[in-house]
Amino acid sequence: MNEQRATDRAEEIVHQAVEGMSLNPTLERTGPETIGPCIAGDDHGHDDRLQVTLFYKLTGVPGSEAKSLVLQARDAWLKQGYTYNSSNKEDMSGPFPWVSMRTEPDDFWMEGITGVLDRAKGEGLATLKVRSPCFLPPGKSSGSTAADPVALEEPQAGDPARHRARPTFAAARTAFLADAVAGRP
Repeated sequence: MNEQRATDRAEEIVHQAVEGMSLNPTLERTGPETIGPCIAGDDHGHDDRLQVTLFYKLTGVPGSEAKSLVLQARDAWLKQGYTYNSSNKEDMSGPFPWVSMRTEPDDFWMEGITGVLDRAKGEGLATLKVRSPCFLPPGKSSGSTAADPVALEEPQAGDPARHRARPTFAAARTAFLADAVAGRP
């Protein structure tokens, strides 16, 4: 993944949401810089990782249609096979719905949000946001090397490899999960 591929994919996801809308909103790109530091906060990657985030206002339609636009974006993303991230019926049933979804397997996260312009009149502004997975900037390396196939195989009973210092993948995964549950870095 690099900045161009992340931007292209994020744009594709936005256009998938708007192409079939009953109204024809204008996409107005807005918000902070397109590329910025990774905010995943998983502490398992490099501190210099980057992430692409695109924000769009859907303009040129009545504010009373904002709710409909967000619901149509959700439906379009569901048709693409994308999954809910953290939305629920309450988020979607009110006058100003919000949806959070993600793509699989490339792990882009997106939101459809209805911002309130005039609560009394039920007018809002629909916005779409897409965030890429984190990636390293050009010229940086993850430091990984090709895996040693022997390190990924479970040694047979009695094999002296069972006594090597290098843990098996299963053992390393178990230790990682135990540390994560216990809150250890």
